[in-house]
Amino acid sequence: MECLPGSALPERLAAIPDPPNRLYVRGAAEVLGAPAIAIVGSRRATRAGRDFAHALARELASGGLVVVSGLAYGIDAAAHRGALATGRTIAVLGSGLARVYPRAHEGLARDIVAADGAVVTEYPPDAGPRKHRFPERNRLISGLALGVVIVEATTRSGSLITARMAAEQGREVMAVPGPVASPLAGGCHRLLKSGAALIENADDVLFAIGYEREDAPSASPAAPPEDLKVLLEFVGAETTTLDHIVGATGLSPEAASEALVQLELLGFVAAHRGGYIRAFP
Repeated sequence: MECLPGSALPERLAAIPDPPNRLYVRGAAEVLGAPAIAIVGSRRATRAGRDFAHALARELASGGLVVVSGLAYGIDAAAHRGALATGRTIAVLGSGLARVYPRAHEGLARDIVAADGAVVTEYPPDAGPRKHRFPERNRLISGLALGVVIVEATTRSGSLITARMAAEQGREVMAVPGPVASPLAGGCHRLLKSGAALIENADDVLFAIGYEREDAPSASPAAPPEDLKVLLEFVGAETTTLDHIVGATGLSPEAASEALVQLELLGFVAAHRGGYIRAFP
């Protein structure tokens, strides 16, 4: 564990209106100064929301961005895991490093450190989780990032606190739209009405913050593997859900999901609004 005094904070974090007096860090402290995007959202996220956050984080991390989130259940954990698949991530705690919360994510915290990411907090190592500490730590999540993406949030979600703090810090505020009738879309739609950038994919995020990915996109892939061709036929230009693909192909949800991930990594499909779209004709 390393303790950074206020004078040693990364430049972006030191410049916010109320920077921490110190920052306790487990992992690679240098990652705190790297270009980063925060992805946060509901703890009670839907499967579609978690899948979107995972895919978005994975693609942003593969392009050289560090993904910042709060290690919470739901969207936060999905974003961390997505980033770990291709790059690095930072978890900001509302407790001390010796009291990782939620305890169920202690393994995830270890994975983040092992992958040259970092777990950070402004609270002493033995500080326990307290209700007021989570809104406080949200300013650090946005402060470490160039912008914040909200994926699924009610109108009373703590994620909106992060969005407000991001705006106050001069960060880009971004939100993912959802079904009009879903309570988990209410907070995101409120942000969009207030001028937040509408996010449907990683390219939207990169455009919003003016960032050029490190891995320049390649030309159309030559041909999909033979065992994936049948599944690819059911993914079109409009969003295709996992349930639709399972019903059309007869594959199990696990097998279909694994195949879609392979197709995405190969560049044939892209995650889009809770499903997939074909990336190339």
